[in-house]
Order: sequence, then structure tokens, then C-alpha cells
Amino acid sequence: MRVLFIVNEAAGHGKGKKVWHHLQQQLSMNYEVAFTEYEGHGKELAKNWAQDAQTKQLIVIVGGDGTIHEIVSGVVHNKFIVIGVVRAGSGNDFARYFTTFQNAFQIESYIQNNEMANLPMDVGVVQFGDQQQEIFVNNAGVGFDAFVTKRINKSRLKLYLNKIGLGKLSYAAAVVRGLFSFKSFDVTIRTNDQEWQFKQAWFVATSNQPYFGGGMRISPSSKPNDGLIELTIVHGISRLKLLLVFVTVFFEKHTKFKEITFLQGNQFNIFVQANNVDCHTDGNYIGEIREGTNIPCTVQRNAWQVIAKKH
Repeated sequence: MRVLFIVNEAAGHGKGKKVWHHLQQQLSMNYEVAFTEYEGHGKELAKNWAQDAQTKQLIVIVGGDGTIHEIVSGVVHNKFIVIGVVRAGSGNDFARYFTTFQNAFQIESYIQNNEMANLPMDVGVVQFGDQQQEIFVNNAGVGFDAFVTKRINKSRLKLYLNKIGLGKLSYAAAVVRGLFSFKSFDVTIRTNDQEWQFKQAWFVATSNQPYFGGGMRISPSSKPNDGLIELTIVHGISRLKLLLVFVTVFFEKHTKFKEITFLQGNQFNIFVQANNVDCHTDGNYIGEIREGTNIPCTVQRNAWQVIAKKH
């Protein structure tokens, strides 16, 4: 089996470089390695490497959720590519749900003894207005979560917290700071036969697995292989109570709030009644959308393969 490591040395503000250096010293197998150099490069590397594949091949990602998003985007619907991950990001929401490699021994055991299974997984698909269509592995969002994502990616606090091993707290810190400047918006959500209208919405999170924001189990019922996506809409809530929601979400108590609505299906259309609302996919900030923009969200079944523990 051919093996390619795609390494984002900048992941986790330099954690990726340290993780790869340690892993490389342990490896005794044949492999190829490529390093990401700019945003979107992971998708290019994965797509180019996989395009001529005729037999099963393994891509091991050393990076965080953003790197995983790029690489899965590059190999989606390629039946010969299996994805493995060595986590090296800040939030690592992917690693909270999916199986990851902990060391070189596990990677070599997988290749030699097939001690782990290859499982097909879904991807969510979303399009924010005039932006190109994007997939998401974990989640996509419109509103406050994207607003926080934009801020956190520019934050010096995140850099400091990563250095002391507390990178996941940077999201919580950005939430508290953003509570006082974000403006809520009205939103309409439609399916083929139903419509919901929400006033003063803070965000609409579209999930393919439960976690977002560095460990918050925002969508407990989400499963990445059931052909469904889940929407979490937070609406009509005060700033102080929203802060309470973010605290309780770590313990899955947020599901009891009347200001949080959960929807499940295989396709949604989201219409935002406000200008300059932020959006993201898998923690990658996309930009702002205009009022009235239709945001279609769908799911594609069995779109990629990931390593998983055998039960």
C-alpha cells in the first residue's frame, strides 16, 4: 500500500511541525511526504496524488480540522483513498469523534496487519451565495460561530494558549469577547415541504458529527454515516443566557433550552435576512453573505473513507 503523509507544519501554531518531527523519527516503513505551504494547498496535494490511484492507498494527515477539510475535499468520491489522521491542531474536533493514529506503530500495524477497518463516511455540502460549493467533514456555520472563527484566526491569545497546550480554550475566550459586539439576525429555513422562521438568531450550525468549537458537543445526534445532516439554531436569547448555553453544551445540557431548535434531514435551504453575516466550513472562514442569499445544504453518502477501530 502506498502511503503519503501530508503535513501542515503550521497547524496548531507550530504543533504540526513538532508532531511530524517526533513521528518521523519512529517510522521504519516506506512512505512519501508532502508539506502544505499555503491555504488550499492540502486539497491540491491530495487531489494530484490520488488522481491516478488504481489500488488502495493511504493518506495520513498531520494537522488540524482545517487541513483535514482541505484534504478530504481533494479526494472526495475517490474509492481508492483511505484517510488517517495524526492530530496536530488546536481544536481537533475531528479527533474527538473519529479514530486517529496515536503513533507510528499504529500506522505500521494498520498497513501490515489491517488491524483497523476502512469505513465510508458522508460529507455535507454547502454553498454560501456566490462562493464556490464547499464540503464539510465536521460542520458549517452561519452567524456567531463563523464570527468567532474569524476573530479566533487572528487572535494572539490563540497563539499563546497553543504554546502552553490550552489551544481549545481560545474558542471559549473568543465567544465571551464576541458576545458584546455580534448582531443577531432573522433567518428562514426551508425543506421541500416545511418552513421555519426564527427571529434574532445567533447562529445556524450545520453538523455532520457532534463536535465543534474545540470540544463542544453542539449536535449530539449527528452521525457522519447516516445520510443526514443536523441544524442547530440558537435564536431569541439574551447575551447572558447565550453564555450559559456555551457552558452547558460541554455537558450536553443545552438541548433543554427552548431557544435552541434542532432540525434533521438530507437537505435544507437557509435564507438569512441580514447583510454581512459571516460563514465558515470546518473552522475555515469563508466570508460574508448578503441579505436574502439562499444557502443550500445537502449531504452526500459514502463520499470518503476513514480508518476506524474494529469492534
